[in-house]
Amino acid sequence: MFMRTLFLKDETGTDFSRKEKMLYVLIAGFFISFYLRSHPVINNSVIGLLFIFSFYYNGLREKVRLLWQRKAVLLMLLFFLLHLISSLFSSNKQEALDMLALRSPLLLFPVSLGLIVISGKLKDRILWLYNLVTTGAAAVCLGWALVLYRQTGNAALLYNDSLSDAIGKQSIYFALMINLAVFSWVYLLNKRVSFINRGLAYCSILFLLFIHFLLASRMNMIVLYTCLLGYAVYYIIRRRKILEGLILVMGLVIGAFLLFKMFPKTFNRFRELGYTEYQFNNKAVESHYNMEVTADQWNGANIRLAIWQCGWELARTHWLTGVQLGDKEDRLMEVYREKDFQFAVKTQRNLHSNYLDVLVSFGVIGLLLFVTGYLLLPLLSCLRQHDGIGVFIVLAFAAAFFSETYFDRSMGAVLAGFFLSFVLSDKRLAAGKVTDCPPGTA
Repeated sequence: MFMRTLFLKDETGTDFSRKEKMLYVLIAGFFISFYLRSHPVINNSVIGLLFIFSFYYNGLREKVRLLWQRKAVLLMLLFFLLHLISSLFSSNKQEALDMLALRSPLLLFPVSLGLIVISGKLKDRILWLYNLVTTGAAAVCLGWALVLYRQTGNAALLYNDSLSDAIGKQSIYFALMINLAVFSWVYLLNKRVSFINRGLAYCSILFLLFIHFLLASRMNMIVLYTCLLGYAVYYIIRRRKILEGLILVMGLVIGAFLLFKMFPKTFNRFRELGYTEYQFNNKAVESHYNMEVTADQWNGANIRLAIWQCGWELARTHWLTGVQLGDKEDRLMEVYREKDFQFAVKTQRNLHSNYLDVLVSFGVIGLLLFVTGYLLLPLLSCLRQHDGIGVFIVLAFAAAFFSETYFDRSMGAVLAGFFLSFVLSDKRLAAGKVTDCPPGTA
């Protein structure tokens, strides 16, 4: 039954059109290739095929109509146009070209996924597939980490970036992907879709929560646990199942307590939040989850505070149009040197905030385009059409953007471009309703 469902051979899967099945296969290829370590060419090729296929999926006339209906996609494209304009005015043309190539998913996904219409049933299949692939990737990470731990006896290999090294992803990005998978499982279970195995879903959720804890990404842990607690409260109030809701809350609290006791290195990541003081000329080493945290070290908290101060000073002097895309890094390094922030210079630290990065690069104009196109309009669209999973996806990215510069990493640009376009792909705004219709019939 599982394999029939996976290959769309089950009762509902056979109802999909040929184009929908081809889209499903391409997106499956995208998910799998994204987790392949050291093989970005394969993932880039699949993204290119998905982009080309989108023009076969529906016609140009329909795309134009969707573009005017989906104002978020229009602003996404204007935001990338701002990248092109900024590149022309950049002094460092090579850096500008490199950044354009790295951020190309911010153009490719809005044009491909953002300008097609997929049915709700296909959307559910894609989310289910994503959950399976992500669970498989998590299993590979844990398996490889256990092999290395057995060989070396070093327990640090079971945590953070070391755990996700098997798939070549930083822990912050993989933790976000697990957030999306857990949200998707809850959505599919709550919707009671017929094609999923509920036992498998619950096992996957528990396993992903365990891996997520070991990844020790503070922001993603806060987002995940807050959303789960919020869902528990909603479950209690809306369903009036007080006992079940309280059991869920107690289970989360007890589970988190036991994990912190059994795996104390994760708690080390949160101890850093107690040491936020900094001096720019501090030459101390950076703290690590596998070492004792002290006040004289650089850590994830005070590094960001110091960098944000530098970035804010740079943004204030170029508040309207920014310092331009190609010159951002050079100008930031100048500020670091002026403040004798040698630690940041040596490690080539970026701004560690997508919002601040956009503000510094493109000014207030760019920040308004970014926040409105990528977050506010998609969120309003999801809320208006009661798309719970869409709301969770947008909020997860909105929170993640606070502490990391996603657009300065290829995997970050790919994730943001794909998922924030995907949440729009099942929405047709005519008459204020979502219409599940076959491709190309608008």
